[in-house]
Amino acid sequence: MTADRGDTRPVPASTVVAEAARPSGIQSARAFAPASAPRDTPSAGPTSALAEVHAHRALPTDRRSRGPDLWIMLAGLAAIVAGALAYLTVEDLWVRLTVSLPETELEEALLVELTVKGQTAFAGTAAKALGATLAVFGLVWFVFGFNRRWTIPGIGDPALALLVSAAGLGLTVVASMVWFVWQDAMVLRATTAGMSTKAMAELLDRQPAPLVEIERLSGLMTFGGMMLIGLLASSIGWWAYHRRG
Repeated sequence: MTADRGDTRPVPASTVVAEAARPSGIQSARAFAPASAPRDTPSAGPTSALAEVHAHRALPTDRRSRGPDLWIMLAGLAAIVAGALAYLTVEDLWVRLTVSLPETELEEALLVELTVKGQTAFAGTAAKALGATLAVFGLVWFVFGFNRRWTIPGIGDPALALLVSAAGLGLTVVASMVWFVWQDAMVLRATTAGMSTKAMAELLDRQPAPLVEIERLSGLMTFGGMMLIGLLASSIGWWAYHRRG
């Protein structure tokens, strides 16, 4: 049965109040939408405290970028000391050489002993050059380490110092294992072994070659140690140099 359209029964008051209090969809959206700021509104007055803190923190960073590079200065100082000491070791005794010939039916066993300084052989000359070069590298790093923004010239690249130090270590190994490096020095110092220079030269040129034992002394060991320190300093310098870039 359908409701009578002409029904005039009164509507309850609670229904009327609920309908009046319910906003429409459009009005509800507008009521909760945030009001947009005017386009021409000037910026807020003074700078916020947070911005001032960030600006204050930026100052030490800028100063540090211009300050000294302690790592490369330390590497430079180590290279200077190592290079200088390596240079001075050539005046010390490097090796003790014992030359011997086996006893035969016609000749008795021969035994000759010589103590040689580094400067009396080509090995010493090479050691001087390597030590001086390493010290120069260290001086360049130390000077350019006073300011991070200074660019180290290509000739002072720590990668080259790595090669110099490696060459010094190689020289140490060769000088302690190959007696031919000391042949000229042995001839020059033949008189200390009671032989003439001609007799020593003939002894060393004999075939089969004589047996020569090499004993490493303090000069050679110190030079090798300084080259090892130079290699470490060069590695730190290389790391600091590329870290700066």
